[in-house]
Amino acid sequence: MGLMKTSSLLHNERSPDAILTKKESAEYVRSTPRYLERMVRSGRLRALKPTGKLVRFRRSDLDAFLESGATTGGAE
Repeated sequence: MGLMKTSSLLHNERSPDAILTKKESAEYVRSTPRYLERMVRSGRLRALKPTGKLVRFRRSDLDAFLESGATTGGAE
């Protein structure tokens, strides 16, 4: 059952625990994958890196990033 639950979380993008690829994450926040890479390097966005090249994002981390105002710029 654990494998089935994990598999469904990986593919259910609506779940806050969903694990998204870099491309899926970029589509979710309406940005480019390269922008997400820069945000991870700067420490503004958390990423999961199970291997050196493989990068995944939790949907809840993307939501927190968007709500943090990290993407806003300029004067209000």
